[in-house]
Amino acid sequence: MEYFQEAVLLGIDLLVLVVCSNQYYKLRKNCRALKDAPQLSIDDQLSDRLRKEPDQKLKYAVIRGSVTPIGTALRSTMSPSVTGVLQTMTLTEHRVARAVFGFWQEEKQIIHVSANETPFKLVNGKQGVEIINGLSAELLDMDTVYENYEPSSLTVFDHLFGLFSGVRQKGLQTTEEMLRDGSFITAVGELELDDTGVRLHPPSNGSPMFLTTATKSTLLKRLEEAKSSTLLKVVLAGTISAVLIGLLTRKIYKRKRQEWDEDKLRKQLEQSRATRRARMRSAVISEDQLCVVCIVNPKEVICLPCGHVCLCENCAQKISLHCPVCRTVIETKAAAFIS
Repeated sequence: MEYFQEAVLLGIDLLVLVVCSNQYYKLRKNCRALKDAPQLSIDDQLSDRLRKEPDQKLKYAVIRGSVTPIGTALRSTMSPSVTGVLQTMTLTEHRVARAVFGFWQEEKQIIHVSANETPFKLVNGKQGVEIINGLSAELLDMDTVYENYEPSSLTVFDHLFGLFSGVRQKGLQTTEEMLRDGSFITAVGELELDDTGVRLHPPSNGSPMFLTTATKSTLLKRLEEAKSSTLLKVVLAGTISAVLIGLLTRKIYKRKRQEWDEDKLRKQLEQSRATRRARMRSAVISEDQLCVVCIVNPKEVICLPCGHVCLCENCAQKISLHCPVCRTVIETKAAAFIS
């Protein structure tokens, strides 16, 4: 328990360091992949380009085009005049909760999310590329077509219950987002040519898929900024970890140094005491007065409750379980004086 506080702080900081480091390496990998990804035009040459690639696919590529539904477009639930190809409905609870130090702070918690998707493609002129699993994109820019906040009507009982539970609801927010048909977006993912045409889907190598209104250069700039920010967090967390490790090591060293000094002093005192006892002992000791263990020093300690005086002071420090004469369990020991 002596190092409990430092150990807890160090454990938390190391956990933050690991999370930030993983995020940094992921962002660095994504930046390199996006930087190396070719930006291709959706035209007649796209299919010919893919036929020259291994397995007729590009592991990571960038295309831009207008969103066009394949078949019937989705219609907004809350704004029927709006149509699109991807739709999400989110119900969010706004509440106030008691924090660690007793202060109340506002929080948001997503209660329910529903999503709909219809097949669509990105079109440039007469050519198009079908987008597969658009909702799984790591970055998905959609328009908010409806948003409504309804404050909660709380009774006296609700206020009292919130006071004791530490959570009080403020209201519910309903948000509808859609990727509208006709939107001009950038798609980043794996391009593949098959019998039905060209398709773009989440990369099989683990790189992220993006569907965004930003250009490739703008998206790359965002990732670079996020990478730099995460690197700063890694350096800060690493510095704190190094300081905590240094403080903990110093504290442990001081404690060990104190134990070493105390042990050294104890040995010196024992040696001095043993020397004094040796000078005070009689030069001639009969055999029946010798310690039954070392057979060198005189008997000086009695084992209780059996009452056998059979040990010298040195051996008594090493034997604590059973009497060496009768094997009775030793409850205590005391100094004995034999005249």
